[in-house]
Amino acid sequence: MLVEDAPESRSVVRDSSPHFPVFPEFRGASYLQRYEILCRKLTHERLYTTATVLASPRTAASTGEYLELSELTSLRTFITNFAGHIAA
Repeated sequence: MLVEDAPESRSVVRDSSPHFPVFPEFRGASYLQRYEILCRKLTHERLYTTATVLASPRTAASTGEYLELSELTSLRTFITNFAGHIAA
């Protein structure tokens, strides 16, 4: 079951980094968006074969709800690629 929205995890993160600059693509992004960007970069640079980002509310233990951010980091894409990797 897919969750429509998870507002707490979609809040913009304050960009304060006293020692290192924040990457431009992370500015104004929530933690979920940052994880999704990281997964896309890791697969694009072929450091990972596939990656997924899933978020769920606390009620998901009983409902099974979850949120996907993009097709590239979806559960279906992850399972399909993982199954292909195992079959090879």
